[in-house]
Amino acid sequence: MTNRYIVIFTVGPVQSFIASARKTEDFWSGSYILSHLVREAIKQFYQLDANCEVVYPLVTREELRSPSARDFRIASIPNRVTVVMEGTEEKVGGWLREVEDNVRQVFLDFCFQAIRRVFPHLTAEEYEWLEMMVEQQVQSFLEVYWVAEPYEPSASFRTVRERAERRLGALKNEKHYIPVSQFGLVCSVCKEREALRLAEIKETDHYGEIKRKTLHLWKRRAEKFQGAGGEEDDRRSGRIKDNEFLCGICLGKRVARDYFSALFGASVLSFPSVLEIGAGDYYAVLMMDGDNMGKWFSGERKEEYSQTSQKLARFAKEIVPRIVEEQCRGKLVYAGGDDVLAFLPTETVLKAAEELRLAFGDERKGLGHGATASFGVVIAHKKSPLHLVLNTVRALEKKAKQYSNDKTGQRKDALALALHTRSGEISEAVLPWMIGGEKVSQLLDQWINLLKTSLSPNFIFHFASAFAPLLHERHCPKWENGDMLATELRRLLKRSVKEGSHLSAQEIAHHTQVLLSLHEAVRSGYDFLYLLKILTFFKRSEGNGQ
Repeated sequence: MTNRYIVIFTVGPVQSFIASARKTEDFWSGSYILSHLVREAIKQFYQLDANCEVVYPLVTREELRSPSARDFRIASIPNRVTVVMEGTEEKVGGWLREVEDNVRQVFLDFCFQAIRRVFPHLTAEEYEWLEMMVEQQVQSFLEVYWVAEPYEPSASFRTVRERAERRLGALKNEKHYIPVSQFGLVCSVCKEREALRLAEIKETDHYGEIKRKTLHLWKRRAEKFQGAGGEEDDRRSGRIKDNEFLCGICLGKRVARDYFSALFGASVLSFPSVLEIGAGDYYAVLMMDGDNMGKWFSGERKEEYSQTSQKLARFAKEIVPRIVEEQCRGKLVYAGGDDVLAFLPTETVLKAAEELRLAFGDERKGLGHGATASFGVVIAHKKSPLHLVLNTVRALEKKAKQYSNDKTGQRKDALALALHTRSGEISEAVLPWMIGGEKVSQLLDQWINLLKTSLSPNFIFHFASAFAPLLHERHCPKWENGDMLATELRRLLKRSVKEGSHLSAQEIAHHTQVLLSLHEAVRSGYDFLYLLKILTFFKRSEGNGQ
C-alpha cells in the first residue's frame, strides 16, 4: 500500500471575504488574513511531516522561520496549497483534520481578540455572549476543504493531481451550509451576517428598540476606534464610525492591522485611504490574472510543477512589488503568483499594467515566453463607494478574459479599462495587449501625449456627435464603411490641431491609422467612443477629471 499522498488544501471563501469592504483597510485585511491562515496551514504541514514537500505555493521552512519585512507587508500566499505527504492513510487523514482544526481556531482567536481590542471594558459574561455569536458566525462562514490522493511511485504526478482536483471540485459542490438564526441589525460591511450586540432581540421588538439594543454595545468601543465619519476620519485607518455596526468577522478585518502588528512586532503594516492615493480626485484599481494557467501546471513530473511554482513565487515576491510600489508609486494589496491586486495613481496605472504584463511573459522575471495575462483597470472618483469600485474591477478582469477577435484569432491577453466619473458617467473599453505588433499601452500613450500637446479634445466630441447616431439607428456594433470612417477621422484631426502646433499630413495619416487599428481591435463602436473619452481623461496631468 502506498505511503505517499498528493494533498490539496484550500481556505475560503475568497471573493466574498475580500469584497466585503467599506474602506481600503477592510479590503487589504481580507487578502492578508487569508494569506496568513494558509501560511499557518503550511507551517503545520512542515511540523507534522518531516518529509512533507510543499509543491505550490513555494514557501520554504526557512521563509517561515525567518520571514522578511516584505513577507509581513504583502499578502503573497494564495488560498490553495498542493503538498506531497508521507504516511499511512489514517495518519495523513489525521494530520489534515488537525491542520483544518488549527486554521479554524486561528481564525476564531483572531476574531475574539478583535472583540477585546474594540470593547476593552466588558464583563466576563458579556465577552462570553459576544464570543458565542462570533463562533457561530465563523463556523457558518469559514470554508476549509482538503483531499488526499494516493501517489504511487510509478504514477504520473499530473494524473494524480488532476484526479485530486476533480475530487476537490466535487467536494465543494456538496458543501453544507450551517444555518445561523439572526434577529438583529445586519452588518454594515458585509450585509450578510448579524451585527454584534449584547441584548437579546425579541420577536416583538420594533426597529427602534433593536437599534437601541445594538447601540448599547457599540457606544462602548475604545476611543481609538471611535469616529463620527467624514473625509478626515477616513484618513485614520482602523476607526469605526458611529453609524457602523459590524459582525464578528468584519470587526476582525477592521482590527487586523493591530493584531498583525502585535503578532509580528512590525510597524510596516498599513494601507492608505483612497484619499491618499495619487494627487488628484481620482485613483485607479488594477487587477491582473494569468491566462491559461492550467497549461503551465500541466507537466507530467512534480519537478515541472515545482519549477512553475518557483517562477510565480519570484514574480509575486520580487517583481510585482518593484513595479507597483517602487516604479509606479502604487499600493499593493495582494500578489499571489499570477494574481495581482493594487491601488495606483491614475497617471501611473497604464505603465504599471504594461510593466506587469511584460514581466509576466519574461523568461527571467515571470513564467517565460508565451505567458500572457488579462487585466481589469478601473479609474474612479475618491468618493465613489469602494465596494462598487471593487465589483467593477472584478467584472472588468472577467471581460478581459473573455476577449476574442475572430479576424486575428486572438483570445484573452487583454486590457479592460473603465472610467467612472463623479457625475456617474461610465466609459468602458476592452482591448488586446498587442495591436499590429505594437503594445496597446504605447498606442494609448501616443494619443494621450497628442491630446496634451497638439490636439484639442473637441475632436472627440465632434466625432461622437456625428457617428454615435449611426450605431443607434442601424443597430450595428461597428461602423461598416471603413473608408467613410477614415475620411472623417482624418478631417476632424486636421480641424482639431491646436493653434501654434503643427502636424504634417504624414503624421495625421499615422494617427488616423492608429485610431482605425484601435477601432478594429475593440468589441464595438461604443467601446471605441468610450475609449476616446477615457483618453481625454488621461490627458489631464493629475487626473482631476469631472
